[in-house]
Amino acid sequence: MELLQLQYFRELARNPHLSKTAEKLHIAQPSLSQMLKKLETEVGTPLFDRVGKRIVLNSSGKIFLKYVDEIFGALDNAALELETDQIRKQKTVALHICSASMLLPEIVRRIQIADPDIRLQIFQCAAKEKPAVPSLYLTSSPVCPERNESSVVLMEEKLMAALPREHPLSKRDILTWEELKSESFLSLAPESNLSVIIRYFCESKGIETNITTYVDTPAVLRDLLRMNLGIAFIPERTWKGFAADTVVLRPVKDLQMERYLVLSWDEKIYQTLPWKLCKKIIMEYFREQAADEIKL
Repeated sequence: MELLQLQYFRELARNPHLSKTAEKLHIAQPSLSQMLKKLETEVGTPLFDRVGKRIVLNSSGKIFLKYVDEIFGALDNAALELETDQIRKQKTVALHICSASMLLPEIVRRIQIADPDIRLQIFQCAAKEKPAVPSLYLTSSPVCPERNESSVVLMEEKLMAALPREHPLSKRDILTWEELKSESFLSLAPESNLSVIIRYFCESKGIETNITTYVDTPAVLRDLLRMNLGIAFIPERTWKGFAADTVVLRPVKDLQMERYLVLSWDEKIYQTLPWKLCKKIIMEYFREQAADEIKL
């Protein structure tokens, strides 16, 4: 049983006249009659009664029509749902946030204000598999990346020593590594962008930090600092206000570190309008951050 047969049957049920229906369907009347005969053979019962030159839908035909209508109704719903799904996918953007996650809530808020229909997929790090939707990647690097067509540098910021206010060294304006080398350090996970950058600078200076605790999120790191359970290196600008009430930031004279925040993308992926809007909002937000820093 073919879908075309069901379509022709449905037309005949609505207009039970072979010649007129054949003309409407743009097929020869004998072909339509043959199709109907074949369908009735497959179903196992006549679907129409022949009354002179006319055909009339019989009780079996009415039962069959009910299910044929359900089939085409289901197909129409499937088409609509598929269309809706495609529209949803076109409005979906993935944000892979490997750095500056503390700024994410404000970025999301601005995107939702600009277009409430945008659907965001947010990941705390780059996906291992190639994403199915247009993506933006917010990462950081210890060196300034070369200019290219698939990334832009958003910000440069220093990494500072973060100490609890109760720490004896918090009274000093500038610290030295000699004063810190015996301290217990707190750190984000070893594979995090921030940890990789700190490790890069320490190794270049031949320095090894005594990391006693690794944590998954800045929030946990903040809580441990507040409890005076160690010190840490954190970004000066994107973590501003991180724990201003209980933590102070101090530069380390002989261990100057900085990082570059980078927004990147796959230039081979089609850039949808929602993707372009998200990119624009992120870049504008960081330009505002830079302007505010200059004012200060």
